[in-house]
Amino acid sequence: MEGKGTGHSLRRYSWKRLRHVLLVFLFVSLSCISYAFFQSRQVYTVDVTPEDSLHIYQQENDDEPKRRSDELRTAMKRTCTLLNISIPINNYHLDHIHIDVNNKVLYCYVPKVACTSWKRIWMKLTGVVEPTTNISTIDRFRVHSSLPTLLSPKYKNSVKDILTTYKKFMFTRHPFDRVLSAFKDKLESEDKKSSYSFHYHVGQKIEMKYRGHTKAGGHNVTFSEFIRFISEPGHGSVEQRNEHWLPVLQICNPCSIDYDFIGKYDNLKEDAEYVLKWLGVSNLVGEFPSSDRPFHARRYEKGYFDQLSYDERVAFFSKYLTDFLAFGYDFL
Repeated sequence: MEGKGTGHSLRRYSWKRLRHVLLVFLFVSLSCISYAFFQSRQVYTVDVTPEDSLHIYQQENDDEPKRRSDELRTAMKRTCTLLNISIPINNYHLDHIHIDVNNKVLYCYVPKVACTSWKRIWMKLTGVVEPTTNISTIDRFRVHSSLPTLLSPKYKNSVKDILTTYKKFMFTRHPFDRVLSAFKDKLESEDKKSSYSFHYHVGQKIEMKYRGHTKAGGHNVTFSEFIRFISEPGHGSVEQRNEHWLPVLQICNPCSIDYDFIGKYDNLKEDAEYVLKWLGVSNLVGEFPSSDRPFHARRYEKGYFDQLSYDERVAFFSKYLTDFLAFGYDFL
């Protein structure tokens, strides 16, 4: 009995040390990346006339999204190198990349990062709907089931060339905001139009795992249970690796695919407008369409993050560590 108790104590002690080392590693890594990021920026002071000032102000505003993206891409590549992340491009990645052959552009969609709005735009760009169509009114089921991806057999022999020569962009979002939005959308509420029941396939699995029964039919899963479920170490089950909460780095693989522009959900309107201009399709698309099923989720929203224990927070940060570091997000 004494030996068993001692072993248990040692395991607890080792876990505490592991958590401490992890947190120190996160702090040091973020500090190094942040230092290098700010060191790379130079500030110049020049004398300009009032007329020039207005022109410069307008130009800087127009170029701001590109500047943010360039700095993010640089920091991300540094993180990929620092953490030695090299993921071979596979079918899962290709199946998340929409292609527009006419405009020679690729878009990697990430669920819960305005992907429905971007897919509606893609339907107009690729001629799936008429140019006069109000894309905001296109049914979501049609949006998510009618667009080809780079995984299509007709691109099988040209994938490498397309990835090299086409314009490529993606959008990302703070990991906590994204999974909170997914929880609110898929488990806290109910989408009766969806053909996939998250309460049945995911909610009941969570109930059985942590409660030993499914009496609620997956309809009252707590946020704490959800975070524990998706943050378990290892590869995880199909439900744990659902695209709505799988880390962005594993969906779009920016460590191996050189995206020309990486936007952030925090600057969605400004970044989206820049991308549409960059692609030369602003006149065709018009304004960026708003979501018809918005789930506002902020990391400081009371009643959610406060539910999480210290261990649950550490497990979540560990699972999404690469996203936090690669895209420069704070740890709350």
